[in-house]
Amino acid sequence: MSEVRQNLATREWVIIAPTRSKKPKSLNVNIDKIRASEKLYDSSCPFCPGNEETSPVEEKFRIDGPQRDWKVRVINNKFKIFSADLCSLKPEPFLTEGIYKKLNGCGEHELIIETPQHNKVIIDMNPEEVKDVIRAFMHRYKTFEKNTGNLITLIFKNYGAMAGQTQIHSHTQVVNSRIVPSYIRLLLNQAQEYFDDNGICVFCDMLNYELKDGKRLIYENEDYAAFVPYAAGTEHETWIMPRYHSAGLDSLKDERIDRLANILCAVFRKFYAAIKDPDFNFVIRNAPYPLVGVPFYHWHIQLLPRMKIVGGFERGTRIPVNTIYPEESARLLREYQI
Repeated sequence: MSEVRQNLATREWVIIAPTRSKKPKSLNVNIDKIRASEKLYDSSCPFCPGNEETSPVEEKFRIDGPQRDWKVRVINNKFKIFSADLCSLKPEPFLTEGIYKKLNGCGEHELIIETPQHNKVIIDMNPEEVKDVIRAFMHRYKTFEKNTGNLITLIFKNYGAMAGQTQIHSHTQVVNSRIVPSYIRLLLNQAQEYFDDNGICVFCDMLNYELKDGKRLIYENEDYAAFVPYAAGTEHETWIMPRYHSAGLDSLKDERIDRLANILCAVFRKFYAAIKDPDFNFVIRNAPYPLVGVPFYHWHIQLLPRMKIVGGFERGTRIPVNTIYPEESARLLREYQI
């Protein structure tokens, strides 16, 4: 049972989820060891094919292979942040406790098992395999759009121990939430102000400038571009942005799925070869569902390498400290030829 409480001073939301402390942990997840392993199957892994009964959670979606075996599988997270069991049929007002506001942990928390192979990681997947993962992203995004009680879907991946990965078998997480995170609210507010002042989407403006300037550009194809942001908050932070305007990851045509898989594979390989396969977080930044058609927001993917332990200054001020100029970071990644 989870609960969401609001910090009265900042209006930020905090999730209290005791169930998360009970999840099993494969401590010190080491990507190099996973890749070097010859284990295609692990009898103790709840995500490997044939072990479904060891972790009896509901299957929500699958992409089948040619022999009716699965290629990608979506299941409920046993150790979830939010639960659909806590949702009512219609939205309810916030609860109160004295001067404070709270609400129950209504939502969904799923896992996308990206491959049946125990020892395959995302950087080793070919574009065809990544396309199936993208199709699973889109299916869950569109499925949750029908749930009027929740506002936003967050799709994210923890790659490596420093990024928070605790299970070896490669997977992505999907969280559907009634609350819109403060960071997304800030992005939306700033983007709307920029649009009102300039008449253009700020993300389109940034992308057009980066494509023209080229100093921070890493890779591009017909539909997408990858670049290190001018004010990157962490070493080798990379954004992947569609060159067409869209506020949400909704219905992508096959050719756009192909090109998104192409650029993801390219950036993953550049990370592996140019900056020694860092642990990283992968986050898809969608607009909340009620705003998917707005002209001022632009969905994008953030790749956030975890190169160091965050210290007291960063935590105390919430001001990131980046130890490499974004232009140098982009040069390292751009110059590695895939």
